[in-house]
Amino acid sequence: MKYMKKIVLFLIINILPILILGLYLYANIGGAEDVKEVIENSPFKEFTYIDHKTLMMLKNDVNLKNMPEFYKESIILINGIYIGNHGSFGIKIPLGFLIKYIPIDNFKYYNGVLIKNLNEDDLGKAEMNDLVNTIPPNYKDVLIYRENYTIGIYYDLNSNKTYLIEVFRKPNNQEIDTEKLRNELLQKTNAVDCNVVDMGDKVYVYLEFNGIDLNLINNGIT
Repeated sequence: MKYMKKIVLFLIINILPILILGLYLYANIGGAEDVKEVIENSPFKEFTYIDHKTLMMLKNDVNLKNMPEFYKESIILINGIYIGNHGSFGIKIPLGFLIKYIPIDNFKYYNGVLIKNLNEDDLGKAEMNDLVNTIPPNYKDVLIYRENYTIGIYYDLNSNKTYLIEVFRKPNNQEIDTEKLRNELLQKTNAVDCNVVDMGDKVYVYLEFNGIDLNLINNGIT
């Protein structure tokens, strides 16, 4: 009986904490649930957000072939990355609050996010405004949030397609030739479908691409 008590005590002291930590990480690893959660978690007033799902695809990018395998596999622990307008860099990870007690490489903990290269001009609360409310909830694989426009990207791995929606405010409420803009976007990009809708004070743009295009932002969609 005394031997059994020692075994139970050993399990409680050594195994139970690891089990609890494992369950916590299992429940909390992964991307944001929807666009609303991305906005609520943001430590920046304006930002570009890259979700866990996109990061997992990017880790196999040919441009990262020389990155040590350890760092590639560590990406699984990142829920998402926020990039502020003025160079601030934020990482959302489980147990991020521990950085308050165990400093790592000049990262600071703010609003649930680890921030590096902090610029005070970036800090602030993003809001669910009329632009964001027009973006479908699942278009958060990449999300760009600005004062006058918002872009949401969704990678459909089942159909092997990329979908992008941009909603922007009309400059000085000027009229927009939706058909002309649609034709320009089809010529400018490799989109297979495009739709432009005048919504009064703002414009809604829908683009569809064949394949998983991880370079849309770099290719000048904005």
